[in-house]
Amino acid sequence: MSIEKMRARIDNINSAMESNKAYYKRIRIRDYIYGQAIYNLGDYPARVYPDVTDYDRELVSSLAKSGVGLIQLHEDWNDNCRLYGADKFSSSDPSGLRNFVELCHSHNIKVIPYVSSGYMDERDPDFREEYSPNKDDRLKSLYYNYRKCDLGHPGWRNYIIEKTKKVMDDYGFDGIYNDWGYSNFDFSLGMCVIPEGAYDPELEDALGEIYSEVKRRRGVYKLHCDRNNAPPCKDRVYDYLWIGEGVADSVPGKGKEHLPYMVPCVDANFNKEMTHETYFAYTIPFLQFPLMKTGRVIKGENLNLHGVIYFGGSEERFYREVYEWNLKNPNGPFVHSLWSTIPEDTNEIPVWEKYSKLYKPMVEENSVVYMELSECSEILSPIGGRIVASMFVNEEKYLVVSNLTEKPYELRLKNKWKNRENGFVSDCFTVESGKILFLVI
Repeated sequence: MSIEKMRARIDNINSAMESNKAYYKRIRIRDYIYGQAIYNLGDYPARVYPDVTDYDRELVSSLAKSGVGLIQLHEDWNDNCRLYGADKFSSSDPSGLRNFVELCHSHNIKVIPYVSSGYMDERDPDFREEYSPNKDDRLKSLYYNYRKCDLGHPGWRNYIIEKTKKVMDDYGFDGIYNDWGYSNFDFSLGMCVIPEGAYDPELEDALGEIYSEVKRRRGVYKLHCDRNNAPPCKDRVYDYLWIGEGVADSVPGKGKEHLPYMVPCVDANFNKEMTHETYFAYTIPFLQFPLMKTGRVIKGENLNLHGVIYFGGSEERFYREVYEWNLKNPNGPFVHSLWSTIPEDTNEIPVWEKYSKLYKPMVEENSVVYMELSECSEILSPIGGRIVASMFVNEEKYLVVSNLTEKPYELRLKNKWKNRENGFVSDCFTVESGKILFLVI
């Protein structure tokens, strides 16, 4: 770093500290991969062939250029039903899967697979009744009949930790994505709600051991805790918390109360009224960047397979609707994710790419974020509530302001700032309803 850049950086840090009098949270960026995507490999329980195709080569290269630094795979990577000689913790085409991982690595993209510390199909030969004492605590849909297993049971704890370690070691994965399948929700508070202040030491210790194994491999640990929940633990047991799906995101910064970093999943089926542009206004000021939904086309070939028992549910209905859509529209537009509309909105990825370019320099390593300012001497107009302002500081000083009200908002500033999208310089800007403004000084 040159003397000039170092002085500018320190000046920015000092001036930000002086001007930002009150805020929700201050965070210094460490090891943050903002660009994350879920990549569909196939329509399991139809046979999935993960080996690299020309389509994958072109798409993965495009994702890297767009800012994607991490890909997570859902359960299409494994053979949960044991139909093709593998199981829930292995691929029926191990060499093909390794080739896909190597393709991503060649573009500096990390790959993490779905592994659940709680969900296990009760028909699996490895399942034991003592792992899941509550027979009614299950997730049953499409091709799976999952019981929720208890990490407090030493047999299940030992089993799942060893399996998780083997998954990482066998395929060259860069960590795991844990869809936890927690068995101790308090359903008296409503579906999937963890009481405030709850603490589960058995869960914490088991998740902590998995986290340690991931870190020992210099990996990334993403935890999915259903809707807007974090694990009832006192210690950090994840790098990224994936919130959603099945949640309407009309609340700004949903999940901001949890430890960073948050990766929201936009479930289009629950957010039909919100545009993609507006969704970024709800997330970026809170150091959140939504998951991109991409990969191979969903064909709906996972239905009516011989030897597979289906349980109905919303996922099965979704795939049937996708199948019918594809029959009527063989040239697309297509669907690539369970959380997309049918057909997929073709604007979603271009909008993601647009905001990726704006967001990337704001969250460089060692940047400082002042999240949700409530008192800032640089901002003269009222802020707070549904006018959300946050400052991101490194060699530059960035200000983002989201207007989540129903009327235009006039932002008045002490000094002149530049609009990063159009280059306009002023001390007064109008932010339209549902939009976010990107400034730099």
